[in-house]
Amino acid sequence: MATTSSNGGRTGQGLPEDVIADLLSNDTRRRALSILADRDEPVVVSDLAASVLAAERDIEPAAVPDTAKAELTEELFTEHLPKLTATDIVAYNSMVGTVEIQQRDVVPTDHC
Repeated sequence: MATTSSNGGRTGQGLPEDVIADLLSNDTRRRALSILADRDEPVVVSDLAASVLAAERDIEPAAVPDTAKAELTEELFTEHLPKLTATDIVAYNSMVGTVEIQQRDVVPTDHC
């Protein structure tokens, strides 16, 4: 889980622990953050969706059905990325459709 710092229970550039706990309370967001933290470069959102589903199903990303990938891509755009970008944990580049981790310190050390 996120680490507590000496700044009154805030981590991730001043995010309160309860905000971080809320962000990490969802399995999809936790997996997405873990995947992004393991990458050293931006990830196309649809590729992130495939990687999240592959991790959930214990299969290769290429084996994820297109319909499931499209559904999770939409879910990432409408539900998860807005929360993560609003807190500056990730950055979204709309020009190329990629997302990149900005605050690795909020990613759980026990990867999902």
